[in-house]
Amino acid sequence: MASLKALTFLGTGPYKTVTYIWHDGQKCQTHLFPEAVARIFRPEKILVFVTPQARAREHFQSLKERMGNKLQPENIPEGRSEAELWQIFDCVASSVDEGDTVILDITHAFRSIPMIVFAVAAYLRRTKGVTIRHIVYGAYEAREPFREPPQPEDRAPIFDLTLLLDLLDWLSGTEFMLQRSDATLLAERLESVHQQAWKTRAGDDLPRRLQGVAKQLRSFSQALHLARPRNVMDKAARLLPVLQEVASEAERWAKPFAVILEQIHAEIAPFAHDAPDRLDRENLQKQLALIEHLVKKGLWMQAVTLAREWVVSWVVLQKGDGDWLDKNYREQQIERVLGAAVRKLQQEKTEEVPAWFDSLPEREQVVQVWDWLLQLRNDVAHCGMRQRAASIQSIARRTKEIPKRLEVLMHNAPDHVLCGGRVEIDLKSLYGEVAKLEELSVYLEQAKTLAGEGNEVVLTGQAPVWLYLAVAHALHGKVRRLVYASPVTGEVCIFDHSPE
Repeated sequence: MASLKALTFLGTGPYKTVTYIWHDGQKCQTHLFPEAVARIFRPEKILVFVTPQARAREHFQSLKERMGNKLQPENIPEGRSEAELWQIFDCVASSVDEGDTVILDITHAFRSIPMIVFAVAAYLRRTKGVTIRHIVYGAYEAREPFREPPQPEDRAPIFDLTLLLDLLDWLSGTEFMLQRSDATLLAERLESVHQQAWKTRAGDDLPRRLQGVAKQLRSFSQALHLARPRNVMDKAARLLPVLQEVASEAERWAKPFAVILEQIHAEIAPFAHDAPDRLDRENLQKQLALIEHLVKKGLWMQAVTLAREWVVSWVVLQKGDGDWLDKNYREQQIERVLGAAVRKLQQEKTEEVPAWFDSLPEREQVVQVWDWLLQLRNDVAHCGMRQRAASIQSIARRTKEIPKRLEVLMHNAPDHVLCGGRVEIDLKSLYGEVAKLEELSVYLEQAKTLAGEGNEVVLTGQAPVWLYLAVAHALHGKVRRLVYASPVTGEVCIFDHSPE
């Protein structure tokens, strides 16, 4: 069962009596700081780690008498070698159970033991779900007044060093983000700081943006790791101004995050695009930048997957028509033609390839790249579950070649603009049984949410004329093309603002 434990150390020093003061005013007059920990924080158990030399001194006997059954001695070596340091680490780590809440005291710790304590604390938080309530240090040398010899009434502050442990988490989060584009740990720290500030009401000017930034960072990271370029572009565009807005707040509440804001901004900026559903040269270039990024970060499966889709999008843009986000269009009209062109190039079959494809610039190049990517994609997707599977080294080497091969095609990307996305809205679904004019604002908000930005939208379903007119007006300027569809009239275009 989880419990509150205090982990403390006792050495052989000439400890003197002073009055130790915690920041909330609690105090304890003692020459043995573990006693102050017991009196102020009231743990259920106190584990004192002692060397054989310390155990033989009167300090240890005195502490036992004062603490009684609450004290649990643990033997450790002096830490005179690397092997002994690991013994200390193992001893401290094994003394804590899953889910415990712990107070760590380093006041009387000797030599390098404080460093071990911080390492153990980080280890326990991640592996055993341990809560580190405080890491404390009784600052005997900072007592006031500073007298020699000290008097029992001299006041020595107790420093809370937990912030240094939090800094390790910030560093881990930063490394995850900058090395692997994984914002999980950073988001956790931001949320923790935000929630703790509001829980304790620590100050008048409480943070208001940290939690929102955490959510957006996590969403961006998830989109990137799922190789979803349109989501990455959209989330990056939304995140960049938020990072600028949160700077002053981070400076006060999350200083480590404030320090790396510029680096995070630089990581995200290349992918920001305010029209990710519009296929053009810029969109293709952003996708290629994302592929290069994935390769650089070692996210090879994502890079291979996206590279294959990039080639399809390149061909769609060259063709210059169709809904580039339509699954059937991509598979039946583009991928099928690419497959036929590969077989023709390899002279496996003499297949007819459409004239539009034969007229493409770099036609042979795109066919070769497509064939090469299909083999690489299959080597990755089948997870080595085949005889004579490609080696990991081969997959790594070929994946690193992807950006260079696609860059050749990028040079010949046309200046066309294609828009994707077709959304059908059944107006009947907005209101249920009876449409009420007083609920119009609610219906319009639902319609705008369903329509999204820049899509082709089809309005259909049983609804009063006033609702059709109001929705059409609300979607003007928000959607690319608006169509009315019914079994009687078929599709009737209301407006079309698609780029020429």
